[in-house]
This record gives sequence, structure tokens and C-alpha cells, in this order.
Amino acid sequence: MLALVLGALVAATPLTPTDMEERTARHVLQEFERVGRRSPQVDPALTEAARVLARRALDDSPAGAVEEPALTEAVSDAGGADPSPRSYVVRAGEREHALETILERKDLSQERATHLGVGVAVEGSRSALVVLLAERKAVLQRFPRVFDTPTPQGLCGEFTAPLRGAQVFVTLPEGRVERPALTREEEATFCTRLLLARPGRYTVEVVGRGERGPEVAALFLVDVGTPRRRGEGTRVEEPTSVEAAREAVLERINALRRAQALPPLSTDRTLEEVAQAYSERMAREGFFAHVAPDGSDLSSRLRAAGAQARVSGENLGMASGALAAHAGIEHSPGHRNNLLGAQFTHVGLGVSFHSVDGRPQVLLTEVFASSGGTSHPADPREDVYQALAAHRASHGLAPLRRLPSLERLALEQARRALAANRPPSQLPGEPVHERVFRALNDNARSASVDFYVTDNPSRLPDSKNLADRKTTVMGVGTVRGDSPTYGEGRYWVVVIYAATR
Repeated sequence: MLALVLGALVAATPLTPTDMEERTARHVLQEFERVGRRSPQVDPALTEAARVLARRALDDSPAGAVEEPALTEAVSDAGGADPSPRSYVVRAGEREHALETILERKDLSQERATHLGVGVAVEGSRSALVVLLAERKAVLQRFPRVFDTPTPQGLCGEFTAPLRGAQVFVTLPEGRVERPALTREEEATFCTRLLLARPGRYTVEVVGRGERGPEVAALFLVDVGTPRRRGEGTRVEEPTSVEAAREAVLERINALRRAQALPPLSTDRTLEEVAQAYSERMAREGFFAHVAPDGSDLSSRLRAAGAQARVSGENLGMASGALAAHAGIEHSPGHRNNLLGAQFTHVGLGVSFHSVDGRPQVLLTEVFASSGGTSHPADPREDVYQALAAHRASHGLAPLRRLPSLERLALEQARRALAANRPPSQLPGEPVHERVFRALNDNARSASVDFYVTDNPSRLPDSKNLADRKTTVMGVGTVRGDSPTYGEGRYWVVVIYAATR
């Protein structure tokens, strides 16, 4: 009789949050093993973030707890930097029901993940459970999230393969976006210096380039001299039709631009068709990237639609609603740079409503262009000069002096490269650097060359030469033509830099 009573008492003992977290983690690992994928490792930062989000899901809205701004803040506060980890949230009136629901899921291992976090919050019999799965694309050296006073700080990290070509974007407290120059870049490693010159909140984003184009590899928040502003998000009513979503997102975009004293964007029918077709294609084919599985990118999509954009850009967002997807875009410095691009005059918005495992999901595509995206630049070389001057100004540097001798040399190299269908560095004959020294009568201390092929000459490559403080003079050469390697009607651009004595 005593044994029966004790057994009943044990059976009635409620599961603890630790029990629920451990059983969920074991289930996730078993699911990865079942499908033959490498199992993720439990990560302290994702675990702490999952616990915070579980508490929010229990106290407020399960869906709102894991929307992009809340998710980014929770991961960042925990010391992590994984951008947009996959999230699964369950809230139940009974603790066992939350655990039973997650243990029944067989879709947790559908995509790769390297790191895992599980968090549980309980209140009485009620419970909320959150699973976070991330494919870590960069490992950053420890970087504090709070500073009492403004101070410059170094940021270093290393990409996981195949990402390379680091770009760092920082949204300043007033909303402006800066791109600090890299202080070191070797293979997959990179370093930069963040100024953090005034009090407020900064958003830091590291972007790398992989096989599918640019990818956000790290994203985190830094507060300087101000209290942490946790959980300031407000509920919004999400639009339920494509037209309503376009109208609401356009209103957000232009409100942000007006706040930065920029003219509003106008809608463009062709850009809208390109954006809508791409959102629907991503939903239909099950991918989310700037480069489609067949290798097509924004430039090729615009060309196919007959829109030869002088300047173009693209943002992609994914969430349970269109406004939530756009909020994630605004939260990303690199994407925010497009929203605040002074060169853009028109925008096209594509919205696809669909469901994933019974959950609503919206794929949002924002395509930006100048002049509705219909003409080639009148003076592509001048566009390059203006873009270079703007880039240097954003780093507090004066524009470089143009030298006709370097312009002639750059144009010659661009023409030869197009004719040979190869970069200038692979052309036969005397190296470009030697010719630069001779053109400057041996008055140069150093010389460097950037080369790129593009549909948009003002879209500068990621190069440390752009913000080199030692450089004093430059020359740009551009030529447009067809290439069996790089495609038809593209610009071949050569930029020569030199530091004179």
C-alpha cells in the first residue's frame, strides 16, 4: 500500500523546466541522427536566449516572442550573434502538453544546424517552450554588449566555409548606416574598428559572400551610455492581402526616409512585377536567398524584365507577417542601407503569403532602383568617382585627386581586359603597378588596383583600397561590352590608387 501511494506521488510530480529542456534537446539530437544529419551542439547563448523568449511567449504572444527584433535582442543580450536562428515555440495550459507537442515534431531536422538552444518557462501548470536552431556562419571574438561611455572598440572574427569577403555595417543611434573599413582581412578572418562615438543603441552586422551571394553571418546590438531597452516592441495589425501589405510596407519605408531628410520612393510597375515573381518563386521552390538555385541574381532578373537599372538593390525578409518581415529588414544595417539609399528613386514590393507546417509565413522582396530602372548611366566613370567620394566621406576621408595619366592607364587596362576576357592582373606584359610608378615619375610610394565587372558601376567592390588613408590620387577607367564569362552589356571597371610622396 505504501509503495502504491509513493508511486502515485512520484507520478503526480510536475516536470521541471530543466527536465523539459533536457528531454527536448535529446529529441532534437535524435531527429538529426535519424535523418543522417550532423547533430548540432547545445549552445549557452542560444539556451539563455531561448529561456528569455519562452518567458515572453508565456506572458504575451507566442508568435511575437520570436519575431525578428525580439529574437535578435534576446540572442544579442545572451552574448550571441547568430542572425535569425530558426525558432519553434509552443505554449500550453499543461506542462506535459508543451513537451508532448514538441516531441511529436518530425521537421526539426529538415535544415542544417550547428548549434541548439532550448528554453522553458513555467507558471503554475502553464508552460512555454522555445527551440532555437542556428547554422553558425561566423565566430566572433568576445565583444561587450554594453559600454558606460563612448569608446572605440576592435571587432574580429572568422567565417566558416565557404563565406569570404567580410563587410561590416553599423546602424548608428540616429538611424544612419556606416560601413567601417576592415583593418585586417586574411582568408576567412577579418577585423575592423567600431567608433561607438556617441551614446545610444548600435546595430552591428557582418556580411560574407558565399555561393548564393551575400549572407548575413553575424548580427548583434550594442548600447553605449544608455539603459538597455528590452522588450519595447508594440503589437501591430498585419495586413492580409498583397495590396494592403505593399501599401503598409511602402508607408514604413518612406516614413524612415523622411526621418532622415530623404525624398520618398515612388512605386514602379516593372520593379513590382520582378519583386512579386521572386517572392512567389522562393515560396514555391522552398529557398530564401538573393541568388536563385539556377544562379540568377537581381541584375539578371531586372534584365529579363527589360529594366536595365542604373542603380539597383534588393532586400529580402521572412516572418509571420509582412510588417514583421520589414521590421527585420529595418533592423539589419546592410538592408537598412538600401532603405536609406539616396541614389534610389523607385521601389517595387513583392509579397507572398503561404504556410510552413501549418504556421503562416510571408516572404517579402523589396527591389530598389533609380529612375524606375530603365536607362544606362550617361557617364559611368563619373558615377564611380561619386560613389568613391561618398564612401570615403562616410569614413571621414576627403575625396582623392584625379590624375589624367592614371585615368588613361585605367581605361587602357579596362579595354584590354574586356578584349582578352580576363582581369588586368592576368594580362601579358608589364605589370600595372610598374606602369603606375613610371606614369608618376617614380613619385609614388605605393600603388594598388581594383577591378570589377558589373551592371552598376557605382556599386563598389569590397576593397580595403576604398578607405585607405594613405592614398592621395586615383584614376578610373570604364568600358562596356559583352563577355562570354561575365555576360552581355556589362561594365568593366578599373580603379587605380596611388600614394604620392
